[in-house]
Amino acid sequence: MITEAQYESLFAFCRKHYVQYYDVQVELVDHLAAAIEEKIKLNPKLSFEQALDSVYAGFGIKGFADIVATRMEMVSKKSRKQKWKLFFAYFTIPKIAMTFCLYATILFLGKFLTQDYFRGVLLSVLGLSVFIFEIIHSIQSNKLFKNQKKEMIFTSERLSGIIHSGLFIQILFTSSVFDFAEAKQMHFLAYSLISLFMLVIFVSILAHRDFVKELHSGALKLYPKAFA
Repeated sequence: MITEAQYESLFAFCRKHYVQYYDVQVELVDHLAAAIEEKIKLNPKLSFEQALDSVYAGFGIKGFADIVATRMEMVSKKSRKQKWKLFFAYFTIPKIAMTFCLYATILFLGKFLTQDYFRGVLLSVLGLSVFIFEIIHSIQSNKLFKNQKKEMIFTSERLSGIIHSGLFIQILFTSSVFDFAEAKQMHFLAYSLISLFMLVIFVSILAHRDFVKELHSGALKLYPKAFA
């Protein structure tokens, strides 16, 4: 039977062999402990250290490197799938009602503003508002994970997979479409398409917010010691 001290030594062993991610360490320690117990059961004369060396030798010349790489790929693939699922949820019942109302409101305001100049102003204000909303989301996300003491692949995906509003802001200040001196060029069709693009960015931020919340909840449940 593996003792608590031996479990801790297995975590130290993983760190010594360049496994810095706590979630991967947990999986490896469970695997190593089970394999060590099996070897000692078959050969009681083996010491814990001898059994550990024998088990580790089975990982080959790369050691744990392939395990870490596989874990990264698996988490990334699973996270991308979940992010897309949350994103498209805003275009299905019941969330599509909110999405449609937001877009309809923007289009109504564009119709109400008969001068193209004011359409450009409105899009500028909305774009900056989305940018500020993303900043607030980022701050809240950081606060959510501020108590995470151990680095994990499981939670690293919270830093990727969002259509940043900065892209819209860049277009805002570089494209002639938003040049107020040429605002007469912004017909309602252009206004509608640009509004749709901005809405997609906003929905992406909302979906990412949902993903981060789910990720935090899952991490707390699976790896509570990482937040201790």
